[in-house]
Amino acid sequence: MKSTYRTALISAIPAAAAPLARTLYYRSLGTRARLRLKLRSTSAPGGGAPIFIIGCGRSGTSILGRVLAMHPRVQYIYEPYDLWAAIHPVTDFLQLYSHDEPRCLLDARSATSETSSRFQRLMSPPPGFTLVEKSPINALRIGFLDAVAPGARFVHIVRDGVDVAHSIERIAATARRLAFRPPLNNWWGVGNMKWIALERDGIAARYYSDDVSRLITDAQRGAYEWLLSQHQVNAWRAHLGMRLVELRLDDLVNDPRATLVSVIDGAGLPHPGEEWLDRAIHEVRPVTSDYGTELTLPAQMRADFNKFQELYDFKGRAGPLPA
Repeated sequence: MKSTYRTALISAIPAAAAPLARTLYYRSLGTRARLRLKLRSTSAPGGGAPIFIIGCGRSGTSILGRVLAMHPRVQYIYEPYDLWAAIHPVTDFLQLYSHDEPRCLLDARSATSETSSRFQRLMSPPPGFTLVEKSPINALRIGFLDAVAPGARFVHIVRDGVDVAHSIERIAATARRLAFRPPLNNWWGVGNMKWIALERDGIAARYYSDDVSRLITDAQRGAYEWLLSQHQVNAWRAHLGMRLVELRLDDLVNDPRATLVSVIDGAGLPHPGEEWLDRAIHEVRPVTSDYGTELTLPAQMRADFNKFQELYDFKGRAGPLPA
């Protein structure tokens, strides 16, 4: 996986040089993506409509992506944020590859014919293959993706929101230094830019405008991201129809065979046979769910959060903010 290689590469660098190495590394990725865009003046032949794996981060998108990557007719791309930044700089919510003001929520208004052309040039699979792209943030960008790649299919994986919130909290507790730039938070990006953009975009879209400022902890903010992801998927459910496939992480872990068959069929991928299914099942691992159970949210946010939890038959519930 690209992230594993990146971690190993940077960890081998002396600590004093690591901030500069990180800065140069991300800059080189952004430069390489823009160069690839210039060199690919025409779209490569593709394999039909792409499949986007979506879901709030920490919901099992990586597990699902790793399994689908094993499919013999899939070209899998793992979180290609550098490519998305080359397609449209506003997508760079971590602000690693562009200095444009980023957005988390995107709709069709951010898509143009040039954006679609760039997407085709950078992400078209070889003939006979289907692109499967995994970026959790895309749960907030369904309208944008639907315009950039008409006919695209979406596989939405959802996990108990309390577990997600506390998993985000754990990751957001760590930041890494960069040279000449604010620290890179492991969840919220350079200078916490992801949260800044998420809060601004959420308010602009009238998601709990009066209450967002009351979210102080990373668990609360993670719950907000999870909640907005569910709202966005729900808003597009009728429009997407059969192009939306949904699964719970619990079902993937507890009954991987039946769940994977359902995903493959729903996403329109050919069934590659029992041998592939047996190998894929072995890639599905149990996930940690003991991060904690306490989660407090403002009243309306809490009510909606718990309603989604009930809808998906999850046990966790958010409680009221302390008086």
